[in-house]
Amino acid sequence: MKQIGLLFCLFGSIFSSLVIAQSQWPIPQEGQEFSDYLVETDRFLEQNKEWLVSANKQLEKDAVMPFEIKPSATCEQNGKGVLLLHGLSDSTYSLKSMGKALAKECLWVRAVLLPGHGTRAEDLIDLHRREWREAVKASIYNFAQQTDSLYVAGYSTGGTLALDYMSHPEVPLSGLILFSPLLKINTNADWLTPILAPFVTWLDYKKPDDYAKYASIPVPAMAQVFHLATEVRRGLKQKPIDIPVFVAMSAEDNTVNSQTTLKLFNQNMVNPKSMLWLYANEKVSFPDKRITEFNSYNEALKITGFSHMSVHMNPKDPYYGQNGEYRVCQWYKGDALAECKKDKQGWSGEKGALLTSKSQYGARLSWNPDFDQLVDKIAHYIKSDANLNLN
Repeated sequence: MKQIGLLFCLFGSIFSSLVIAQSQWPIPQEGQEFSDYLVETDRFLEQNKEWLVSANKQLEKDAVMPFEIKPSATCEQNGKGVLLLHGLSDSTYSLKSMGKALAKECLWVRAVLLPGHGTRAEDLIDLHRREWREAVKASIYNFAQQTDSLYVAGYSTGGTLALDYMSHPEVPLSGLILFSPLLKINTNADWLTPILAPFVTWLDYKKPDDYAKYASIPVPAMAQVFHLATEVRRGLKQKPIDIPVFVAMSAEDNTVNSQTTLKLFNQNMVNPKSMLWLYANEKVSFPDKRITEFNSYNEALKITGFSHMSVHMNPKDPYYGQNGEYRVCQWYKGDALAECKKDKQGWSGEKGALLTSKSQYGARLSWNPDFDQLVDKIAHYIKSDANLNLN
């Protein structure tokens, strides 16, 4: 009995420490002022973020902080808001250039930092998807109280969370904007992640060198995304989305399965004003008149096709943009990694045979040369409340 009692005490201690650790995350609360959420997050990051360069603390912290951009005083106030949700292993920085562009279109923009992000990759190990859901739910509720119409724009897993919210929406949304939404991981072995998660922490751990996102994703976090995407696919089939949805994605995306997204858009995102912009280096010809294809191969710019992370990124972004300081070479190691980082005039795209044929050290494309046209379309979609003929 004494041993059993000790085990219970030990279990209780471990459980309590996990609860305390998880409750540290500055998850937005319903009714909370966004300014208070920013203060809490700033304090949390100051105490918990892993710094790449300690002398650059402010820069690194600012990159991952939640943010808000209100329309300028010269804007005609339209009461329209856009809530931005980033992806797994990312931070708010991944949507900052899009947020700035939409704010210039006189839209009120907010971005939240999902629990487990912005600090160190290890902080994703014990996170559960319910914590992401809680953050999304409260953020939507709070923003909806201050806007006349609200849109949620999600990138990758952020797009999954936006669709997930629509299965039980507590406040109505005017529409969704999805950038490279993750509805199925682009592998037939994704079902293994929940089986491996209790025993394997990392499939491939890499030392971080990017202050805006993690270099590695723990297997337990992959399992959470697998479950989330599975639940969203099931929910879409049971309850199709009838509000307008705007999707922008790459056919060559190596992270998410683009065919799954196309099929679900066609069958389960049923509003006639929904639309999907598909960037592809080879014609796809998917049978849905709401889908518009764009050729993503560009000889002049040395682009073989768009990657998972490039669709929504401004080419003028100082970090990931065309002349940005960070070149994405995550699929190389050792000398090859160093060569890719140096080859700033080389080809870029998504990993594959075409990129390899063009460049020995091809990088992952991290910006969209069509960015301005994409922003114009999204702004028009929002300003017309997505219920008018946008042609």
